[in-house]
Amino acid sequence: MEVIDPHASAAVGEAVHCPQDLALARRAADRCEKAWREIYDRTRDRLFALLVYHTGQREEALELLQETYLSALKSIHRYHGTGPLEAYLAIIAIRRARDWKRELSRRRRVLQQLAAHVRKVSCAPDDLDARRRLHQALARLGSRQRAIFLLRELEGLSFRQVAEAARCSESTARVHHFRARQKMRDFLRPRRNAGTSSARLRGAETEEVSS
Repeated sequence: MEVIDPHASAAVGEAVHCPQDLALARRAADRCEKAWREIYDRTRDRLFALLVYHTGQREEALELLQETYLSALKSIHRYHGTGPLEAYLAIIAIRRARDWKRELSRRRRVLQQLAAHVRKVSCAPDDLDARRRLHQALARLGSRQRAIFLLRELEGLSFRQVAEAARCSESTARVHHFRARQKMRDFLRPRRNAGTSSARLRGAETEEVSS
């Protein structure tokens, strides 16, 4: 499959090697539903296989496939027929897969940090199941608090973005996040010297809510 940059503009006078694909893309750029259906039917199977190859997960590949077509909807006017339309879409798909991998790596780093914290504060010397303790702590949160906590800590969203996702005010999002951190701290902290640790964390969390 020929690789082309989907966001590169063709030079003036550049040869059109795929006139039929170009005609189809121009119809699609004009929001022709029939043209988009034809593009989807012609390319979905191979693009899906490509995304499965890059992600190793069929469910994620399906979501990324939809994102690929949404991106193409916004940029297909930049396709100039210098290569196959499918190659144009493939590059978009690969970029979506790379973005997904970077986000997955970031989430794994956050989970590793949380797991390391669980191991550090565990009061039992033989407690090695940090992931289990982490999930137990998360399970103790209410559904809304858990969602807000994960959006903030794992997704890295701002409180404004968290509020939009949770459909609440920014101040409410801050309060839920503050209380979720309190509950996580209370479950994961060691029983001995809890007062000193609690006071230190409470001071940091109070500063975050007031900021």
